[in-house]
Parts: sequence; C-alpha cells; structure tokens
Amino acid sequence: MIYVVGSYNTDYIIRVEEFPAMGETIFAKEIIVSHGGKGSNQAVSAARLGSKVRLIAAVGNDERGREALKFWKEEGVDTSGVKIKNTYTGSAYILVNRRGETMIVVNRGANYELNEDDVELDDGILLTQMEIRENVVKKALQRFEGIKILNPAPANISDYSILNYVDILTPNEIEFKELTSADDIEYGLNILLKKVKMAVIVTLGERGALIATKDKRVLISTPKVKAIDTTGAGDVFNAALAHSLEKGEDLESAVEFANIIASYSVTKIGAIGPKWEEVREFVEKEKRKEKGRRGEEERRN
Repeated sequence: MIYVVGSYNTDYIIRVEEFPAMGETIFAKEIIVSHGGKGSNQAVSAARLGSKVRLIAAVGNDERGREALKFWKEEGVDTSGVKIKNTYTGSAYILVNRRGETMIVVNRGANYELNEDDVELDDGILLTQMEIRENVVKKALQRFEGIKILNPAPANISDYSILNYVDILTPNEIEFKELTSADDIEYGLNILLKKVKMAVIVTLGERGALIATKDKRVLISTPKVKAIDTTGAGDVFNAALAHSLEKGEDLESAVEFANIIASYSVTKIGAIGPKWEEVREFVEKEKRKEKGRRGEEERRN
C-alpha cells in the first residue's frame, strides 16, 4: 500500500503565449479547470499505474470538495483518510506558456486545516510533500513504518530536523538550492546526505535525475520528448517512483521507470500521470532503447 499525505487543489490552468512582464496585461488562450494539488496528483498518478493508494488529505465542505471525493473514488483511490473541513477547498492558479513552462500560485484553504490527529498510517510506502502544515508532514514521517519519501515542494522548510526521518528526498533543482543554499551540487548533496537515511534524488527535467547515496552518484537519463505542459511532472515522477519501489524494484530501476512515466506525462495537458494501459507501450520501448544503449557502452568499454 502507498500512503500519500498531502494536498488537494482545484487547478485553474491558464494557457498563455508568454508570461506577463511586471505590470503587463495579457490575454489567455485557454482556461482549463481540473483536479490538482500535489497529494492528489501523486495519489491518483500512482493508482493509475496499478498501486493500491490511500490518500490522507483535507477538502472543504463545498461543491469542489464533493467533486474531489467523487473523482478519487472514480480513480480507485482509498478516501477513508480524507477529512472534510468547515472551510473552502484549496485552489491553484497555473500559468502555462507555449514552451510548457509554468508559474503557480496556491491558495491552501482546507489543506492548511489538516492536522496531526487526522493522519492514520500503517506500513508500506509513504509519500508526502510540503503543501500542508510542516508539523503534519513531520508527524507522518515519525509515525510511519516503511519507506518514507519526501518531495520537498515547496521547499519552505523551517525545521530541518524533519529530514532526519526521511529515507528518500526528491527535490528538483530549484528546491535543492533552496534547501542547501549551495551552487555546487556535490557540496549540497553532502549536506543533505548527512540527514537523509537512504538517498537524495535531484530531478533535472530533460536531463534526467541524479541519484545520490553515501556511496555513489548515478545520473539516470530521461526520454527526449516534446513538452506541452510540465505541470505536475514532479508529482508524476514521485508517484511512479513510489509505485516501482512498492513493487520491489531497486532504486536505479525505480528512477528509470519514474523518468519514463514523467516524460510521457509532459506530452499531455494536465498535472496527473497516465494510466498504465496508456503508457505501457512507451515504457517498453524506452526500456529496450536504454538496454541497447547500455549494451553499446559495455562493448565500447
């Protein structure tokens, strides 16, 4: 079982040609309303790949909250850990330009009302992020028995002792710099590896993902695709990582799989990953290509 402790937002995706400059007014090409929030994105993305997933989150007692519960049930996500709070459901406002780059503003709403007593966990894989209260994230990490993944997004951590309870930390490049205040990646990795138990995985977009443990560094490449919308790519990566680890894959294989799934996801609009039947052929093709590349490298060496 994968337990996802995190946020839900209604996403308002605003597609534009270019981001506005300070004080500039521009026109939207399209506005799309969809389900989002890092917790929800990760839970649904993992469920779509075939994992059993329980979401621990909070929604408001409004129509958007009711729509979220209906959506999760349709996607096969266990909602027994979702709490309904006497407030409004969270929302996110996402600008997406023609290159698929994003700018995001989040109004947390009910996400900020999720508290420590709302979190009930068993064992398996825990996946959590930072769009809910930091103390709730910390308590979940402390209580959980199993592999614990923290996606530090956003990376506004005030109590760095939280990292002592993390097995796998998965920042992107921006979050990595915010956590370490380091321009030198090796120096920053050493800072984080003194706290994190197992590994730091830095996601590098089209350059892949760097796995760092106390013993080695491994760069896992990612398929080359034409990005349409990078919203949620990190959420899809983390969901696929948790899914693969829950199946018993080793870390390098899990990151390779997560890269493939995340790469496919940016070729579609939206922040949620593909269903397994949709992406199976792409995964198999990319794994064959990677196997061939490695074989060629071994022959040259």
